[in-house]
Amino acid sequence: PHLLLPITTDRHLVRARLRPAMFTSSQRGGPALPFLANGSQRQVGSMRYMPMQEMTSYSPMPVHPMANARAVSGGETDPDIIQFLSPIFYASEGKDDTVEIHVIRLGSLRGSCSVKYRTEDDSALAGEKYEHREARLDFGPGEARRSFEVPIITDDSFDTTLQFNIFLEEPVNCKIDGVGNHARVLVMDEDMFPSNDFKEEIEKGEETLYEVGFSLLYAFMKFSYYHVPTIWWKSILMIVLAQFGNLYYMLTIYIRVYLVDKVLNFQDESTLDQLFVKGDRAATALMIGIIWVAPNVLLLAIDYFQMAFLEMGYNIRFHLRVNLFRKYLNYTQESRAEVPIQDLKAAMMQDIPDCVSDGYIAIFEFWSMAGKLGCVAYFMLSKHPESAWPLLFYPTLIALQLWCTYKTRMTLSHRTGDGESETVGWLVHANNACRLICDYKRRPYVVSKFEQVLRAQRKLTMDYKSFNFWHDQLVPWVTLLAIGGYMALAGHVVVKGYITLGSFLATINVYKDLGDRFSKIQDTLASMMGVIEPLAGLTTMFNLPTDVPSRIECFRSRQAYVLDWLKEKGSQAPPGHNSVYDSIPLMIRGVTLDHSPKLSARGGLSAHTPQGKVVQVIGPHDAGKGTILHLLCDGISPDEGEILSPPHLRVLPIPPDPLFVDGLGLHGNLVFGFSEHTLHDPDPARVRRILRRLQLDKPWVMKIFDKEELNSSSDQDAEEEDEETGQNEGEADDEWTLKLSGSEKKRFQLARAFVYDPEVLLMHRPIDALDQDMKDVVISLMREFVDKRGIENDPSTFNSRRPRTIVWSSGMSQGLHPISDYVWRVLDSGGVVVENGPRMSMLAS
Repeated sequence: PHLLLPITTDRHLVRARLRPAMFTSSQRGGPALPFLANGSQRQVGSMRYMPMQEMTSYSPMPVHPMANARAVSGGETDPDIIQFLSPIFYASEGKDDTVEIHVIRLGSLRGSCSVKYRTEDDSALAGEKYEHREARLDFGPGEARRSFEVPIITDDSFDTTLQFNIFLEEPVNCKIDGVGNHARVLVMDEDMFPSNDFKEEIEKGEETLYEVGFSLLYAFMKFSYYHVPTIWWKSILMIVLAQFGNLYYMLTIYIRVYLVDKVLNFQDESTLDQLFVKGDRAATALMIGIIWVAPNVLLLAIDYFQMAFLEMGYNIRFHLRVNLFRKYLNYTQESRAEVPIQDLKAAMMQDIPDCVSDGYIAIFEFWSMAGKLGCVAYFMLSKHPESAWPLLFYPTLIALQLWCTYKTRMTLSHRTGDGESETVGWLVHANNACRLICDYKRRPYVVSKFEQVLRAQRKLTMDYKSFNFWHDQLVPWVTLLAIGGYMALAGHVVVKGYITLGSFLATINVYKDLGDRFSKIQDTLASMMGVIEPLAGLTTMFNLPTDVPSRIECFRSRQAYVLDWLKEKGSQAPPGHNSVYDSIPLMIRGVTLDHSPKLSARGGLSAHTPQGKVVQVIGPHDAGKGTILHLLCDGISPDEGEILSPPHLRVLPIPPDPLFVDGLGLHGNLVFGFSEHTLHDPDPARVRRILRRLQLDKPWVMKIFDKEELNSSSDQDAEEEDEETGQNEGEADDEWTLKLSGSEKKRFQLARAFVYDPEVLLMHRPIDALDQDMKDVVISLMREFVDKRGIENDPSTFNSRRPRTIVWSSGMSQGLHPISDYVWRVLDSGGVVVENGPRMSMLAS
């Protein structure tokens, strides 16, 4: 069926009132009107269109002269604009061999033009995730779109969703949009962390991973070795250098034997010929002392080299933390609910360091100790084979102990971790509800609840400490018994001359060293087993669902929507528009939501608006006005239906409760939406004018803004100063939000949105809690934002800017506002009625 759309220009609306019948899409090159000229209501699918009711009172708002400027007025002289079809493109590794990048041309389309494009690394690296591309893209006469492809590289290793950049540069016979010059390509990776071998266990839950704990730990080691940059060659070098210490350890064993049997054996005169300096025991002892000390200079140099150049802990921690944070930001709402902030903090600050130190770095300590055990084994087997029985007894005993206590260790570790998480969670809850606790005078109650949590955690902690205490007693007692038994039973072999006194004493010392080595091995293995529980938790976090697949689906449907529109309508701009892309409406089509049966009534929610209009969403309380805005900004995904809009439009929601980013300061929050890749930095003078228009230009506000703006303009100097003083210049001004009133916070949020200057603003109840004078200011700025295509922008760039659209909600008590071009009325009985707004009716009359 033919899709009916509302009119797109004031001129069309006036003509509609003069004609006795409907326009169709073939007349005047414009879309069909969804209402009859005689004012009667018409049913179209699940939408009802009705004429605007007569207003009992109406005071038209003054319209700025620029509001009547036509985008086409400069179309013949202004150069065409080139930009990406979307600021973000998507590719799915393993499914997409290439990603197709669309570049669009806005303007008259006369003549030819060209731009250069190039890819640039970000978190995704060329040669690993994609193949670098750099070339020119030529547009012929009448061409409104060109595309190119970037190959995607597939592997079996886990990665979070990584991205690389694409830039447009060096325009010829055109100009590049200041924001649309840059696009990101997000590469979604569906591999599992740390290996795809655990997909079934991951789907079953965290506790199932305990059953394959050793395999999971081994997979984590392989992941760190192969996937974290520089780790593989550093690991090999660490293992090689560790052998120098083992060689020195072997040397010290033989030095002890030589010292006792040769140098200090005064009773055997034949030993004089076996000295390093024949006949001189003192000189030989001096040489032995030098040999004992000298290698330590080399070992010290090796240790420094390992510390300074082979440090691996930071690299692995950095890699895991960045990827977990990136994963967390892409979580679905359900996934984020499974990972409360205290669990994320514990994972970042405790679990990841433990997994790195005890799950990977400990390998090198284990390897070093294994080398020393090899030296001990060689000495014992060569000097007294009968004394080498501990070499088999120790490993067997340790393996049996770890195997038998594995499940108990995992259970106690998991319970202790949950107790710590609950403790931190109570602190987070108390901080979030501090005002409520104080207002209701419930401080003692909350403290008593916290005491209960601490007592419960204490019991769990003591159970785990008791387990570790008895677990650590095994090897020391075995060593104690082994040395005592050797002293008692092997003394006669010295008397009978089977071994020398030096070998006997060295063997006792070796037994002690052997016990110490195996005790460290036991501790290392226990620590490695201890990281299985946090590693299982990290594995679960790394593999929780993200919203990237739904974002890919939305992007592809919107991209197809634009491409189909171009195919049907052609590339030339229709009357009243500077570009065909400006004529593509925003649309909600057949959307149903299981949790909102009213909006889903009458065959699903459907509504639409042309670009460059103010749309007011009105309806009774709890009717779903906020839900409609959430749908438009992809805050929620519909169960059925589509949310369609041109993907090159930046859509910004403004929630009713102000939001700020702590740590960025006042200036950083105001310019938060600006990317470092845009062609133009935010103009401080324009920001000041917007603050003044919203009556936020108080002296203390402007003082902080000027100070932070000055610091931001000299970031390099500020960073050097921070490094020298250990302070951040902006930290002192983080309390600025506490000085703002509730009304000022709402207006500050509006100022940030106007500074960002998106093409579409979604404003949920923007004038609630404002007095009448301030409501008038905000409403006037909303109308100006649409009419002037932004607030306080350069008028000479009007034609090069895209139309601005506002969709805002209000309660029934506020009524229809004169600035609204269209009204989406949410009905009690369900569904949405699309009506002409007061301004359209006024212009039509």
